[in-house]
Amino acid sequence: MAPTNEESEFPTNEKFDFKSIDHIALTVSDMERAVDFYHHKLGMPILYTMEYTNDADEVIGQHWYFGIGDDGSHLAIFYWKNGYQTKEQPPVQRNKPANPRAYPIAELMHFNLRVDADRIEEYTQKLKAENIPFTHTVRYLDPSRPGQMTIESAKDEFVPAREDALMTSVYFSDPDGIAIEFNAWLPTFRAWPNDKQPMSDRTAAAAQAD
Repeated sequence: MAPTNEESEFPTNEKFDFKSIDHIALTVSDMERAVDFYHHKLGMPILYTMEYTNDADEVIGQHWYFGIGDDGSHLAIFYWKNGYQTKEQPPVQRNKPANPRAYPIAELMHFNLRVDADRIEEYTQKLKAENIPFTHTVRYLDPSRPGQMTIESAKDEFVPAREDALMTSVYFSDPDGIAIEFNAWLPTFRAWPNDKQPMSDRTAAAAQAD
């Protein structure tokens, strides 16, 4: 039986017994470069490798599995010969919206690798040793705006967290520009509210029409 909310660190799913994220699928422009970054620099073990061929038995793509944790979760990284080879060549060109924080629908914003809070400083030093630029951000509750956060952030430097910190995150990118985050939830975050109402353009439009 799944633990109750009182027994678990986070609320549990009462409908499906999902264990964890199994994998995140990414497409890269160069598998050799991806192996160097994720395996050699970040230390992720290579679990499996496979190739895709066409009718002429020519290799046209690869699919490599990079282990993340000890539960079998992994990155599923794909490379396609003669495919989209840079991040600047999306399948669909989109006009930039008015909201500066908006992100294209159905595209990966980033993936997050949960770590222990007491190792964040160590991991920032390891990124620095590998010449990987990063930004370290610590978040706090904004007392003047309920449900909002304030941040303390620094580029390529560790930011110590105060006792009232909510979470501590390190952001960086792989060679293709795929955004990655190391994150640790701090005990204060457990008191964060979940009382907001979901937004909908459809609902807003219907309200204006009435």
